[in-house]
Amino acid sequence: MSMSRRAAVALSLCLLPSFAPAAERPSLSVAVASGPIRVDGVLDEPEWASAPVASAFLLMSPREGELPAESTAVRVLRVGDQLVFGIWCQAKRTPHAGLVARDNVLDGDHIAVHLDTDGDGQRAYIFGVNPYGVQVDGILTGDPDFKWDGVWDAAAKRGDGFWTAEIAVPFRILRISASHRPWRVWVRRELTAWNEVSSWPLYHVGQPGPIMLQAADLDGLDGARGGGELSVEPYVFGASNGTRDLLPGGGATSWDDHTEKDAGVDVQAALTRSLVLNGTYNPDFSQIEADVLQVDVNRRFPLVFPEKRPFFLEGADRFQSLMDLVLTRRIFDPHWGAKLTGRAGGWNTGALVVRDDGGSSLLGSGYTPSNDSTFTRPGWYALVRPQLPFGEGSNIGLLAGGHWMDAAPPAPAGGPSEGKTFNGFGGLDTQLRLSAHWRTEGQLVGSGARVDSVGAAHPSQTFADWMGVWRLFYRDDARSLQVGARHVGEKFRDEIGNQDRVGVTYRHVNAFWDFFPEGGPLQRTAPIADALIVHDHTGRLELADITASQDFEFRRSAFVSAGYEHLEEHWLDRTYPEDRANLFAQWTAWRPLAMDVNVTLGDGVLFGDETTSTLAWLEQYVLNATARPGSRVTVVANVTRYRLATAPHGADFVAQWLVGVNATAQFTRRLSIRVYPQYDSNIQHLDANGLLSYVVHPGTVFYAGVNSGWDQDPVTRERRATARQFFAKASWRLSL
Repeated sequence: MSMSRRAAVALSLCLLPSFAPAAERPSLSVAVASGPIRVDGVLDEPEWASAPVASAFLLMSPREGELPAESTAVRVLRVGDQLVFGIWCQAKRTPHAGLVARDNVLDGDHIAVHLDTDGDGQRAYIFGVNPYGVQVDGILTGDPDFKWDGVWDAAAKRGDGFWTAEIAVPFRILRISASHRPWRVWVRRELTAWNEVSSWPLYHVGQPGPIMLQAADLDGLDGARGGGELSVEPYVFGASNGTRDLLPGGGATSWDDHTEKDAGVDVQAALTRSLVLNGTYNPDFSQIEADVLQVDVNRRFPLVFPEKRPFFLEGADRFQSLMDLVLTRRIFDPHWGAKLTGRAGGWNTGALVVRDDGGSSLLGSGYTPSNDSTFTRPGWYALVRPQLPFGEGSNIGLLAGGHWMDAAPPAPAGGPSEGKTFNGFGGLDTQLRLSAHWRTEGQLVGSGARVDSVGAAHPSQTFADWMGVWRLFYRDDARSLQVGARHVGEKFRDEIGNQDRVGVTYRHVNAFWDFFPEGGPLQRTAPIADALIVHDHTGRLELADITASQDFEFRRSAFVSAGYEHLEEHWLDRTYPEDRANLFAQWTAWRPLAMDVNVTLGDGVLFGDETTSTLAWLEQYVLNATARPGSRVTVVANVTRYRLATAPHGADFVAQWLVGVNATAQFTRRLSIRVYPQYDSNIQHLDANGLLSYVVHPGTVFYAGVNSGWDQDPVTRERRATARQFFAKASWRLSL
């Protein structure tokens, strides 16, 4: 059977109806407050005493279904046009938490409420708080995504042997389905000191499908309407920049100073109670948050950096699918854009159109014709994503996108130039819950490209191909199995996504088995087996990656994973056998200092040309440490050592140190100062930035800072400043 026919059969099987039974769910009633509730973290209003309570929290991890070390109680009130959650948490010891920046609470004690306003178990808003009142929010679909930010209120109060919190969520920031299904609620509490995660209702990891399928009904919200908000968020940015170059004979050129000014605006309008339109002009990308340094030597594939622009983050989960088809960071210099996201009837909906001024690298887009551009030119991007949920945790959807580039300027001396180009893709995907323990997913996508003719020396060309994936999952309380395959055609191309390899077929198997010893320091241990095999379109082995490892999770917040990896990796005209040992260890029991280390030792490949490529000795050490000398100060250090050599004690082919130290002092929930130096030994470059932040709430912020860069003088070996910047940025969100 041909590969294309096998893919069609696999996708057809995925489209079969789901017969997984619906489980009976617990419920929590929303009481109506007779008067205002002051959000101060103190549950002293009389309505709290009489409101229904959810207190039967049980452990998700490490001993599923057992009672946690500390108890929890949650109540909820409807106060006008908002929901207010009242939370009481037992605290047998000082909470592992501090006054940190918004969203930075996940490595300490915190509690989070998850709200599914569609009532179908597919998607939820996350609203969380730590014992110091610091907020965290995001979107839960598969894995939680904490890049979404809403404007809501929270407060906490620490007492003797307990802490309390209040979370107030306005209906206007929620997209509420017009269906008559009840909302769903799920509450998750994490205790760092006890290495425990508990929830209400209990989430059984052995049941497949989205987490919110196991959530409780939230009764008493008839008539609640979301949306209705019109917000305008302008920003201004100004900077004084200076650069200079080092001279080969020592010294440096004079400073080249210039100023930079920028401004833009984002607009958000709720068209219905579940559908929102976003527009942007010159969206903000002033890079207040620096990208984390990554190893950029001896790489086969280009680096990928995460999205940070608010316009693209809002509703980003609506464009997710099973493969990396959407990477909005490729939209390098957007001039303006519009986006529609939310729920239209029973459909989850997403649509995006952006006018871009170009400048993004096209490396990693998939198939590259010999005369293709390296960087994008001005043009258009578009995406559309309808998805229909059905049954208990099943859905079917369409994802399509396109990139149109304007014709290149005429080449000098009458040489050939590239005309208008188009690249697009589109296809179906589905996720099905088959039974109490089985689920499956699949996606089939076709792509096409066209380059218009500009004279006989540059003829028109078109090409097209397809990509497909299928996966099957089994999960129970202790065992997990995943099998899958993915095919990428030789000429598949996606200029708004990321595809490192084309003309290949991936086959993947992963399995593990959890064991929970009774008594003793060890809480959980699990043997893990993983195998990834990649062949090219001729059947030649491109990569075989087989790993065996063992996890050890201890009661005192310590985790160790040790493994052995064997690879067969093809590069140019050779296949290199590689054997490596891996060790990962993490310790978070002591709040003042937490750390983890990841070590890889063994064989590696020097990715050179036909004469320089060779099998080499590989060492990689990664240390992450977080120090908290007080409740308001956090210092995060990241150190990476990458070395490729002839032998363990031999000469180096490549040796690189990456060091970053991010020190933050949080004076109040709004005001903080940060100092962040980063060093890359490969280019002998040191960056350092300082940032003063005043964050009223998402969208209303003020930043002032300085960025500096130093390089090593080639003669004196001293460091000389080569870049300097002083900047300020302000934005404010106006709700109308």
